Amino acid sequence: MKFHNRIFAVALAAMFVLALAACGGGGGGAPATLEDVPAYPNATSLKPGENAMADTLAKNVQQAGAVGQKLDQKIFTLPKDASWDQIKSFYTDKLTGAGWSTTSIPIPDNDMFKMTVWTRGGQSLTVGKITEQISKDNLLLFSLATQ
Repeated sequence: MKFHNRIFAVALAAMFVLALAACGGGGGGAPATLEDVPAYPNATSLKPGENAMADTLAKNVQQAGAVGQKLDQKIFTLPKDASWDQIKSFYTDKLTGAGWSTTSIPIPDNDMFKMTVWTRGGQSLTVGKITEQISKDNLLLFSLATQ
């Protein structure tokens, strides 16, 4: 079971990296950091060592840095009652107000994985909701790529 979760996490992380690579922009002011992105209400940040996906994200950041790319990722647990529509609405309000624009990525939503990508300047921010297949825990993923 643990191996299955790791495979899922690696595949999911790879999808985020590919989605971010497809996005981009130009110009803009000072680059944003993940600290600039508001946390969803009652979401709890997970650190490497606390969750297999958090461990995978930490490796993604290291691998991106090794090839000269700037990638930051962060993962949270979500309240059980948080729906994708609520999450998307929250971030649409917060990010649009901060000058971010949504963009389309041709990855279909499903019960386990939903995401939206925003761009601003030379940055792409992916906000995704992941439902772990076995535990059914809801996770929120931020992935910020800077060109």
